[in-house]
Amino acid sequence: MAHLRVLLDGQPAHAVPASDRGMQFGDGLFETIRLVQGRAPLWDRHMARLREGANRLGLPLPSDDALAADCHTLAAGHHGIVAKIILTRGDGGSGYRPPQRPVTRRIVIARPLPPVDVSPLTLGVCETRLGHHALLAGLKHLGRLEQVLAQRELAARGLGEGLMLDQDDAVIEATMSNLFVYRDHAFVTPPLDRCGVQGVMRAAIIDMLKAQGSDVRLARVELHDCLVADGLFLCNAVRGVQPVGELNGRHWSQVAAPIKALQTQVMQLLGIMDHQPGAT
Repeated sequence: MAHLRVLLDGQPAHAVPASDRGMQFGDGLFETIRLVQGRAPLWDRHMARLREGANRLGLPLPSDDALAADCHTLAAGHHGIVAKIILTRGDGGSGYRPPQRPVTRRIVIARPLPPVDVSPLTLGVCETRLGHHALLAGLKHLGRLEQVLAQRELAARGLGEGLMLDQDDAVIEATMSNLFVYRDHAFVTPPLDRCGVQGVMRAAIIDMLKAQGSDVRLARVELHDCLVADGLFLCNAVRGVQPVGELNGRHWSQVAAPIKALQTQVMQLLGIMDHQPGAT
């Protein structure tokens, strides 16, 4: 795939109208979906999160069939793609006030699958903090400026990813992924009721661990908890499970066996067939 391919309301496009409320105000939602050979193993979870977000924002939602058709149109002829679905409130309204009868605009963008490197990550800790927004917590809404600023500072430090804390010093997530801490045979992931994104991969992993009888908990995580853990990993719906090898001078020389087993399980789920670094 030489370049991005875009559908706007189901038709090929290269631009979005300047009047679009998503562009003007971040008034909308998005999902980033991995498709391999036309199959999106987390599709139902993505659609459930999209429905929840649309309900909370009062945004009319296109049918699952329309969204699936757009994704499959863009995936045709390719082994795999990452499809980004963007839904905005469309045009209209007076300033911030939305129109009474919004017409949702759907934008679907396809890009190539990124390389998946299974080697452990080196993380930093971002100075940019996540604010508490109870009305928006958990949603994958279009307002991502906190993550943009965090990635800007990570780039200046030569790092690709970092942990983000909230205003009360709790570790919430990474800029593009959710976090799990493994210690004393238990998995802990932070609650996301005040900020952060309710990741679909995070939800799938929680269900996997519970089905296997593992001890998995939602609990406050502080930076100290990460540094004394037996292992850490990040997860998202495109790259799967990514173990952490270094954080703030703490090194994990080996990936804990339960994390490695989970990584393999998730790779199989996502259609990542080759477990070598650089595999797509």
